[in-house]
Amino acid sequence: MPSLGLSETSKGADLLFTELADAVRYSQNWARSIKEQGEARVRTEEQVDELGGLARRISKAFDDLHLDVEDSETLSRKIGEFAALAIGQTKERVKAKLESTLNGMQSESRSEELKAKRSLESYLAATPLPVTDEGISLELSDSSYSAKAEYKCSGEIEYEFLLNTAASPQFRGEFTFAGVLKGARLPVRLGKTWLRKEPVADFEKLDDYALAKARASKSHLEATFVNHGTGSGVDLVFSRSGNESFVTIEYSDEKGKVDVTGEAALSKHLDLQLMKGATGRLLDAILDLRKDKLQLDKLEVAGENVLETLDCLGFMQRVVVVLAQSKESMNAMNAVDPKMAIERLTLLGPSGTKMMETLGLVKRSDR
Repeated sequence: MPSLGLSETSKGADLLFTELADAVRYSQNWARSIKEQGEARVRTEEQVDELGGLARRISKAFDDLHLDVEDSETLSRKIGEFAALAIGQTKERVKAKLESTLNGMQSESRSEELKAKRSLESYLAATPLPVTDEGISLELSDSSYSAKAEYKCSGEIEYEFLLNTAASPQFRGEFTFAGVLKGARLPVRLGKTWLRKEPVADFEKLDDYALAKARASKSHLEATFVNHGTGSGVDLVFSRSGNESFVTIEYSDEKGKVDVTGEAALSKHLDLQLMKGATGRLLDAILDLRKDKLQLDKLEVAGENVLETLDCLGFMQRVVVVLAQSKESMNAMNAVDPKMAIERLTLLGPSGTKMMETLGLVKRSDR
């Protein structure tokens, strides 16, 4: 599918050192917190095991006493009961301390995870990477639309944003064909009347047909409209190149499928220019949804789910390699304040130093 347009590299260049670098730091804080939680669990398990061993040692200590059996059993029982109570209470305190510690740590890790994802969202929302393929999908469910923008970039980077259809004047509710062309009629079959010898076109009114699903790019649209009352449907495929545009239309109902634009006897009754204009307006309305991104829903690098692993450092390293291979991106990088960029990358330690070298920041700062 054709790309929707060039990336906003000039804006994305600054965001690499702010939002994406922040995402790395937050993800490192998250990873450190997760590691500390694991260590705290291990320490608690060891302490609980030690307390269990203490109970066994206390019990065994009576084996070496030179007492009568009755006295030995009585003493063992009394001390054992006391020890079991004390050890049990200590175990509960140890576990309670762990729970309290974990609650604080988990709150911290959730906060760092959320901040990392929000920083990733802020970075990618600017479309900072060279895009190789881009599209928008839209689907109707329970009288409302879900929509997402999908991006494929160099370096096997793919991501998706959920789009805010509720903010759209066209797609906040069910969208009908009348929204792009009122009174449209589609010739769907030919019939005969006793007054005329030539076949007469049977027209279907499209005003009440609702958009069920669509997939769009800058120059291409595939859309399906349905009539909820009759179950009939209309499939549209539209493309444009410069001043030229093309549309194909298929109609389907319980009698079967009809290629409206492919059958000359039907297409001559179709106002093709009006349909081209309507589908073009629909395409533009769907593309306009990109302006209101709602949430980053997917981020993958070479098949790895970054939102799940939160490997923001690995993602940033891949991004830097991709940008370094793009002339347009490097031109934008040259406009970034090198002092700011170096200060931000220095916070990431040795990995940040390596990225400086890849982007040529060290040489620039020496000038």
